[in-house]
Amino acid sequence: MPDILIVEDDKVTAEGIKSIFLAEGFGVDIAENGKIAFNWLSNKNYSIIISDLMMPEMDGLQFLNRLRSSGNEIPVIIVTAYGNIENMLTVFEMGAVEILEKPFDIDELIDLVKGLL
Repeated sequence: MPDILIVEDDKVTAEGIKSIFLAEGFGVDIAENGKIAFNWLSNKNYSIIISDLMMPEMDGLQFLNRLRSSGNEIPVIIVTAYGNIENMLTVFEMGAVEILEKPFDIDELIDLVKGLL
């Protein structure tokens, strides 16, 4: 199965998402912010990235911008508790494939990931 990178500073949320995708047979890694995640991308190929929007050091928008600026086209799903219209438009303009508001339906996330793969 493909590998997923979860970029999330909330450990409970990150571990919850990880355990669900591990049960689905995916390989899963967790990065606590965009800076760490970007470094991991140079060492491993991921099929999809699930990223929080608000994080310390490098937030989801900065991460997505840096990712796309480097020419990386990995599908990115943004999950956020800050799903205002401005954030949503910016995220899509920067190349995210979807944005889900927290708390999100885990079955919707699983279906979305499987559909993208």
